Amino acid sequence: MRLKLKHRVLNAKDRKGWHSFFIEIYDSGTRVYEPLNMVADPKDKGKYRAAMQFCLDVMAKRQVELSSIAAGMKPANEGHRKGDFILYCQRIADKVVNKKSQENWQDAIKSLARCETDGLTFGEIDKAWLSDFQSHLLENYSQNTARTYSTKIRQAIGMAVRDGHIKENPNDLVKQIQEREGEIKYLYFEEIMLLDKTPHRHKGRRVAFLFNCFVPVRPGDLAVLSEANIRPSSDGGFEVYFRQGKKQRIESIPIAQQGMVYLKQARELAKVRLGREPKPHEPIFDIGHKKWYGTMLKTWAKRAYDKHGDELSAEIRTHFSWACQDLSPHWARHTGATMLLNVGADLDAVGEILGHRDRKTTMRYAKIQPRTKRNTIALMPSISTGDDDDDA
Repeated sequence: MRLKLKHRVLNAKDRKGWHSFFIEIYDSGTRVYEPLNMVADPKDKGKYRAAMQFCLDVMAKRQVELSSIAAGMKPANEGHRKGDFILYCQRIADKVVNKKSQENWQDAIKSLARCETDGLTFGEIDKAWLSDFQSHLLENYSQNTARTYSTKIRQAIGMAVRDGHIKENPNDLVKQIQEREGEIKYLYFEEIMLLDKTPHRHKGRRVAFLFNCFVPVRPGDLAVLSEANIRPSSDGGFEVYFRQGKKQRIESIPIAQQGMVYLKQARELAKVRLGREPKPHEPIFDIGHKKWYGTMLKTWAKRAYDKHGDELSAEIRTHFSWACQDLSPHWARHTGATMLLNVGADLDAVGEILGHRDRKTTMRYAKIQPRTKRNTIALMPSISTGDDDDDA
C-alpha cells in the first residue's frame, strides 16, 4: 500500500490558482482518492508550507491507520470518538474562505451549541441524535434556515466519518430537511414606471435597480458588473456575461433596449463619481452595502407611491402599498423573469437567461399575475342563449 500527497489547481473566482490537497491511496492496482478539505495559496509561502505540513501529518496518521487495519488491529484513531465534535466543526469553519459560507457555518455551530449545552462527542452522533437535532432546528428556526444549518452539520458529520471519528454515517439513515419553496415577489410594469419617474438622491442605486428589472442578473453579480462583463451579441446588441460556479460556466443575458437606457445613465454616473472613465474591471453601479441598498429601495418606493399611487388601478395600487414595505434588491431579478413569462416568453428560454440548471427552479417564477388570469379567462367562449320563445 502506497500513499501519496497530491493537489489540484482551483479555478474558482475567489481562489483562482490555489491548491486543493488530497491523498492518493494505491493498493494492489487500485487507486482511491481521499480529500483533505485543505486549500492553500502557493503565493503565500508561510501558510502554504503550514498547510503542506498539516497534510503530510494527516497522511502519516492515515498510513498508520490503514496499516493497522490491514494487520487486523484496532484502528489507531478509535479513541477520537470521544473527541469534541463542536470543536471539530469550528476547525472546519475556520478554513472556509467565502464570507457568506463562513457566516452560515458560524450560525450552524451556534445552533448546535444551543442544542448541546453540555458538549457533544463523536461517539454520541448516530441516527437518533441526528433525527433529534433536526427536530430541534425545525422547532426553533424557519424551515429553510433549519435546512441551511442542518446542511453544514451534516457536511461536518460526513467529514468526521471520512476521518475515522464516526463509524457509521447517520446521514445515510436520516433524511435531510426539505427546502420550502420561497415566495417569488415582483413588481408590475406599471409600478416600475412609477419608480422610473420618481427621483432619489442616491441616483446610483436607483438606476441599478431599474437596470436589474430589465436585465435579471443576480444581485451579487450586479454589484460587481463592469465593462469587462459586457460584450457585443450576435444580433447586433449587447449582453452581460459572467463565469459561474466551480466549473466556470459562462452565463449570458442579452441587454434589453430599456436596460441599455439605464446602463448609459449608470456609465455617466460612474464617470462623475470617479472623475474619469471607469477602468474595464471597475464596478459600473454604485450600490454599496446590501443593507443600505434595501433601505433605500423601500424609501424610494414609498415616495413613488405617495406621489403617483393614484395613477395605478385599485388592484395594483394595493399591491404597491405593501410592496413598499418589503421591497429588496432580489425583487428586480424576480420582476424581470416574471415580466418575461407573463408576456408569453418560453419557460426554458427564461431559465437559460436566469442561468437555471433545473427547469423546476424556473417554474417558481411562472406565477401568473391576476390580470393575466382575467385576460386569459376572458378568452373562454360563451354560449349565446338568445331570447327563445317557450311557446314557439
